[in-house]
Amino acid sequence: MFDLNPLEVLNKRSLSHIPPHFAKFKIDDKGFGFGGDSLENWIRIRLKGRYAIAKQPTIDKDEHLKTATFVAFEDQKELTYFMLACPHLRRN
Repeated sequence: MFDLNPLEVLNKRSLSHIPPHFAKFKIDDKGFGFGGDSLENWIRIRLKGRYAIAKQPTIDKDEHLKTATFVAFEDQKELTYFMLACPHLRRN
């Protein structure tokens, strides 16, 4: 049986900005080919809650202002699962 997600039906699951109460994680754009929809498709298929993928200003270790890509989830448990299981993240 197919489970419908109410947030998906109302087009409220993916946000273009990161609200302050979301748990966020900085993604390294250089290491794993961030272009494309593979990361977002992985999130849509395997997770249920609201999420956001957005670029935000950040300060690097040399104290220069740069933009970085963040992925954020409303539920902290989904962020933990994403960090452990997503094959699109670069592992060192």
